[in-house]
Amino acid sequence: MRKTILLMLLAIQTLACSGGEASAVEPSAGSGNTSQGSGSDQGQNSDPTPDPETTLYVSSADELKALGTLKPGTVVVWRNGLYSDQIAELKSAGTAEQPVILRAEKAGAVCFTGTSRISVSGTCAEVEGFWWRNPEPVSGKSVVTLAKGSSHCTVHDCAITGDNTREDAETDTKWVSLYGTDHRVEGCTFRDKRNIGTLMVVWLEEGVTPRHAIVANHFERPVTLRDDNGKAINGQETIRIGTSTFSMQEAACTVEDNYFYRCHGEQAEIVSNKSCGNTYRRNLFVECQGTLTMRHGNNCTVTGNYFVGNGMSGTGGIRLIGEGHTVERNYLEGLAGTGYRSAICLVRGQENPALSGYWQVKNARVRYNMVYACKYGLNVNYASSSSDQVVPVVSTVIEGNTVSATSSGYAVDCATEPAAPEIEWNDNKLYGRQRGVSLPSLTSAPAKPNVQPAMDAIREAAGCSWKTE
Repeated sequence: MRKTILLMLLAIQTLACSGGEASAVEPSAGSGNTSQGSGSDQGQNSDPTPDPETTLYVSSADELKALGTLKPGTVVVWRNGLYSDQIAELKSAGTAEQPVILRAEKAGAVCFTGTSRISVSGTCAEVEGFWWRNPEPVSGKSVVTLAKGSSHCTVHDCAITGDNTREDAETDTKWVSLYGTDHRVEGCTFRDKRNIGTLMVVWLEEGVTPRHAIVANHFERPVTLRDDNGKAINGQETIRIGTSTFSMQEAACTVEDNYFYRCHGEQAEIVSNKSCGNTYRRNLFVECQGTLTMRHGNNCTVTGNYFVGNGMSGTGGIRLIGEGHTVERNYLEGLAGTGYRSAICLVRGQENPALSGYWQVKNARVRYNMVYACKYGLNVNYASSSSDQVVPVVSTVIEGNTVSATSSGYAVDCATEPAAPEIEWNDNKLYGRQRGVSLPSLTSAPAKPNVQPAMDAIREAAGCSWKTE
């Protein structure tokens, strides 16, 4: 909560420093192959001595499993050390008032290697302070799973890092799989996943609204796996919420205050939204080749985020597909992407699309965003020339945005063929070339607002509390 308050105060300060215009950003396996004591010497000191009446100590996955389903208020401390191939299961009967806690003896000093992974089932469990280092991919498995039927569980102050793993385009794994409802992944670090498969997935189930929160985490995914023709392979997103099969179902997840750095992955979707009613708020994307993509689903909100490309090729912002999305008060700077990877891209749909296809953009609201010195600012009614996406953007309002483009790009590029879009343009401040429209334009570039303090606050607050380098 204190992190969120700090970030909101800094965003408000940013707004004031930039003149307070609405076009600025939102205010706002085995028996324990261990070497005791040989874990990382980094990290915070452990918590004060726990109550011996409710505290248990373990040094292996077998010992944890032997405890069975843990009663409310139980604290399990995993002793410091380096552990390989630990397939752990945590079964919790915790309550909101008395959660079950599984934590490292010292944050960052319990380090898992090899095929180690954990599955959490039950209610109100908290997992804290663990490090999965260079995980060996096991096809179809996840390093951390919050299981089907589980609810109100938290993964906090943990890290998964793959710096010394090999590139692997064949073995599809996830690092985090979220089933159930009302989970929270907060203050964790995820760096350098080098095998195929989305890093973090929210899995939807019929009739279940997940309502998960993904908050203040640090993500890096610089490696792009390519096929024999040099094309980036699909399935390398950093986060995916849903699947095309369940894309018209409500997910109501929140992704906020996260830091994404060089999350290149599949070079298209950094975050892939495939469900309805999600909120993406106050996230920072720096030098990421791809976009925050509303790929499937409707009625999502993208607000108060920061996208900084520093001129790196392929860096993009926000891509819209589907109905009822709101994109407001975001800051986008120095993005060099074109086409689908423009700063803000509204995509043409297909006729009678399948769930896995491209649905018409309808009833979108794009307002009060600041697009500064990007190659393509607003790319509207876009699709590749060879596609069957012929259904135009309709019933959409684009208003109150401030957009400046580089000299080689466009402030607005609006396709009018094969069918003109239906857009209401209101009070936008545009600097740079236009194509397909003739809207009032500025004679000089708008001033750059001072957003650095707000971006620094997100960066500094994201990730685990202990060093993983």
